[in-house]
This record gives sequence, C-alpha cells and structure tokens, in this order.
Amino acid sequence: MKLPQIVKSNYYKGLLVLSRRDRLVDSREREMLIRIGALLDFDRRFCEITIDDLLSNKHISRRPVVFSDAAVKECFFRDALRVALSDGHIHALELRWLRRVAQANEISDEWLDTLIHECQQTRATRNLTVQLDIQKYI
Repeated sequence: MKLPQIVKSNYYKGLLVLSRRDRLVDSREREMLIRIGALLDFDRRFCEITIDDLLSNKHISRRPVVFSDAAVKECFFRDALRVALSDGHIHALELRWLRRVAQANEISDEWLDTLIHECQQTRATRNLTVQLDIQKYI
C-alpha cells in the first residue's frame, strides 16, 4: 500500500501535536520526529523548522487525527507511543490526547491500554533507530 500525501501529512501532524502536549520537545523526541518526517518524504529543513516552532504555533489544531485504514491506525498508535516514550515516560497530557485520538478512531481503551503496557515494557521504544511501524507502508 502506498500512502497518499494527505495520510502522511495527518500522520506527521498527529505526532507533532502529541509531542507538544507535555510542552517540551526532548532532543531524542526531536530526532525521532525528524527521522519520521524524512520517512514520510518531508524535507528535513521543513521538519526542523516545524518542530522548532511547535510549542509557539497556535495554528496547529489539537483535534484528533482520524485514519480510515485500520492498519494505518495501528501503526499510528505504535509510532505515537514510541515518540511519547522516547524521553523515558509518557506524560499525562500525552496520554489524554492519545485517548481522544483512540476514541475518534473507534479504538477501544482496552486495546490502547494493552499497547501502552507492551510499549512501556519494551526497551526498543526508546531506541531511536528501531524500525517504525509506518515503514511497512512507505
């Protein structure tokens, strides 16, 4: 499956919104976002500028991203948790936003809780070079 540009944009936007929820973009989180942006065919400089302006940009909506494809939904949550956990823990505001996204995408709390638990137990989530789930589709 080749992802349409709008799906790539929404995917990246969702990760950016998640990253700003705790009001801090850690250096590992920043590098991961730049890497994901490159995988999704976004220019590195564009990604760097977007991340640098992330906390002050009032035009980025906090509305949950919605994906129509079930596989993309799952990839998003797995990769979003990798980003959220890249600094070693998931912040309560990040978790709250992920729950809103799950609800908007008709993902159960139980499924999300199981995934969060799995990701917290896996050291690979903090490894910036680990293959991301979205790579299967690009």
